[in-house]
Amino acid sequence: MHSRIWPCLAAAFLLAFAWPALAAEDSIAELEKKRDRSPRSVDAHHELGQAYYLRARTALDEERFGDYESDLGRALDEWIETLRLEPESPGPHTWMGIVAVYQGDLDRALRSFANARRLSPDNWASYTNIAETMIYRGKVKAARKFLKRGEQLRADPAIVEINFCLLEWREGNLDDARYHFQEAYHLSPETVNTWNEAPITNPLRTFHDLTRYCCASPSCGPYMGEACKESNLSVTRRVVPEEVARQELVLEMERRRKLKAIYQGRRDLGVEVEDGEPVQGRRGLEIEVEGEEAKSPLE
Repeated sequence: MHSRIWPCLAAAFLLAFAWPALAAEDSIAELEKKRDRSPRSVDAHHELGQAYYLRARTALDEERFGDYESDLGRALDEWIETLRLEPESPGPHTWMGIVAVYQGDLDRALRSFANARRLSPDNWASYTNIAETMIYRGKVKAARKFLKRGEQLRADPAIVEINFCLLEWREGNLDDARYHFQEAYHLSPETVNTWNEAPITNPLRTFHDLTRYCCASPSCGPYMGEACKESNLSVTRRVVPEEVARQELVLEMERRRKLKAIYQGRRDLGVEVEDGEPVQGRRGLEIEVEGEEAKSPLE
């Protein structure tokens, strides 16, 4: 997944990858000052939301669950404030979709990416994000359709190639998957190593590097379970304590409530907000989605 919705933020999100903890704290402190100096700045709130979320991901990986819950809440608050100031902004919807993918809710992710597409229909990133989510769901025909539309809108060729790599790998076409990875890496090694909006410890230089990274990442591996199995790689699934899962549900309900308040008077924008309560997974919220057949918000 990728967040290239606002050109002015393209450089900002790249700071997220493999940043040292101290640098992250310094960056957040500066972003907080920027927000406080310009409380009506859309960019300031959006950038700070990104930084909070990436720090939250690090905290979760390190099992600092209190810090994770706190920073996730802060990130959502900043993105909601961005939308309160500028309801037409697609960027926060993209990032909320990225959060949903990591939490194992592909329906919510697709709805967020679809909202970003409605708000900015000529932005290629929405189409490639939807395509990647469709790949994770095994909807190959739909994924190809959205990738084609992304290409028509001049999507980043490296992002398109990475998506085709995932698609062919999932379909068992390993030679084609290797070819698409090599094309992506030739076009932009940086894009290959920032495609998933998550910290990457070891640089991805080969198709095998990509498969090992994906299968070990809870934001990729659980959706590619059969491909990982065929590659003799084990899948790392997202398991969080029950209390953390409950807090995520609380934050999700609050997100929905605030989004409805923002968009209830802007039906012209076509933004959809989920009704009802999110469904909590089984104990520990272990995400199991391989072979899922639920309907997509786009179908």
